[in-house]
Amino acid sequence: MNHSRPRHLVALMSAVLVVCLIGIYWRPLGQLSALWPANAVLLGLFLRSPGLAAPTGWFAAAAGYIAADLLTGSSVLWAATLSVINLLSVFVALRLCRGLSPSERHSIAPGALARLLLAMAVASVVAGLLGGLLIWQMLGKSFWSAAANWAVSELLAYIIVLPSVLSAPDPRKWKLTRPAHLSAWLKRKFIIVLWLLLTLVAGVIIGGPGVVAFPVSALLVCALSCGMFTTAIMTLAFSLWTLLGTTFGHIELLFDSNNHLGLLSMRLGVASVALAPIVVASVMASRERSLDAMRHLAEHDALTGLLNRRAFFERVRHQLSRLIDQQQPAALLMIDMDHFKQINDRYGHAAGDAVLRSAARKLRDSLRGSDVCGRLGGEEFAVLIPRCTPALLERITSRIHQVPRHLPVTLDKGREAVFRLSVSIGATYCQGPSDDLTSMLSRADQAMYAAKQGGRDQTRIA
Repeated sequence: MNHSRPRHLVALMSAVLVVCLIGIYWRPLGQLSALWPANAVLLGLFLRSPGLAAPTGWFAAAAGYIAADLLTGSSVLWAATLSVINLLSVFVALRLCRGLSPSERHSIAPGALARLLLAMAVASVVAGLLGGLLIWQMLGKSFWSAAANWAVSELLAYIIVLPSVLSAPDPRKWKLTRPAHLSAWLKRKFIIVLWLLLTLVAGVIIGGPGVVAFPVSALLVCALSCGMFTTAIMTLAFSLWTLLGTTFGHIELLFDSNNHLGLLSMRLGVASVALAPIVVASVMASRERSLDAMRHLAEHDALTGLLNRRAFFERVRHQLSRLIDQQQPAALLMIDMDHFKQINDRYGHAAGDAVLRSAARKLRDSLRGSDVCGRLGGEEFAVLIPRCTPALLERITSRIHQVPRHLPVTLDKGREAVFRLSVSIGATYCQGPSDDLTSMLSRADQAMYAAKQGGRDQTRIA
């Protein structure tokens, strides 16, 4: 996708402008902003859509930064200087994130999280040093105090905002959620959301330094049971509530708001609490991906990617039971490639494996999404066709007979070859509640051998 189109650049500038105005609104009188989300949002957009990080994208972002400061009464020099610091922070973080794949960024895998944390920390230090120098020169305040507060605020914004931007679902793939699905989701997450809300309310009522730790248990449970995006959103909600509540006096922390060390400590505490559930969610997501990969290896044939014999039998038994209960028809096919041994003998087993891979891919493409397909061994495949009528069976078997007619494969040394083969198919229908998979397999197998004895390249129905 071309992200340099005018509408994309306008959208980028508008997004930066809006989040900058939010950050300026959250700036207490005479202090730095309680939270400056613009840099984290811009970094997240650049990481998700690298095409935006072209010169035109940087100019569009700069326009958004400068426009926000000018609209709120800043001088041109002040607006330009702040924009340079903000853009430099994003640039440093983006350079340090090079090498991360799109999937690593979106899922925030543990390895990617470590790289992201390093990038955020370095970018925050750079911004803090430049920001401290600016405040020292133009406002006459302490350089080290200003630099520390700027750097910590920058790091906090990165930690609590960036995960939400990176893990958000792709807007192009958003679908309207049906009320039933939304209701089920709310029921599953209700206790966690309520738990978090109660801890946030308790923070307002009780106050004190421990308020930043009240929601830890709810956030960790969320990280263990919810996805990364949900965890990131709930962490963002906690952080915003705590930061804005303390900044504007709604949550009492028992120290003077002008105490820079106290504010620094509070913001580091919020950052640490926010980071914990993100790390846990990242580890849990990585664990789930590993388990999914192991389940896939356990259930699928390594050569063709189809279901292996055990997994095919398990799924077919489950499907047959459900179809019989619903009084729905079903058919079982046994498929064997004719004269396949000649390929192994003439071209070698590597060529035979390539033919099987190509045939399995085309076989899967010729079936419906509800059909169950597996490799039983060698060149033998099986297919369960739910809700199968005689007309549907004829159409599907006709397509399957076309599968091996044209099988392009790559042989050794990069040679390309096209194999033209045929298949023999044995088919049988489920005969009612008394029928079972073993009986159906036996009938389909006998029908398949009848097709071979009858001249091959045909379908016989038991």
